[in-house]
Amino acid sequence: MKKYIGISIIGIVVIICLAWIFLRENVTVTGNVAEIRVDNEVVQTLDLSKNTRLTVQGKNNITLIVIVDSNSIYVESSECPDKICVNKGRISKEYETIVCLPAKTIIEIKNLSE
Repeated sequence: MKKYIGISIIGIVVIICLAWIFLRENVTVTGNVAEIRVDNEVVQTLDLSKNTRLTVQGKNNITLIVIVDSNSIYVESSECPDKICVNKGRISKEYETIVCLPAKTIIEIKNLSE
């Protein structure tokens, strides 16, 4: 009897996890602006519907090239050593972020239509 209860509990947990993953992927809202912060100060807010190329001067004398294209944003290049921000790729959904720790720069998608 205990064996069946354990299997049932594991089955329920798996179903809940799968439902959470499915809902998280399909219910997320596409953002309409990207907020760029350097050292926790907002330096730029970009409309994702307007294609833009921007040079962002981060901390520690690190420059990032940021591209807005096709309602998404990404870091094309960075002078930081690890390039995690470049490798993150495009983001477009609300609350997604790109972070460059050496430059103390954060790019976050927001939805201002609410």
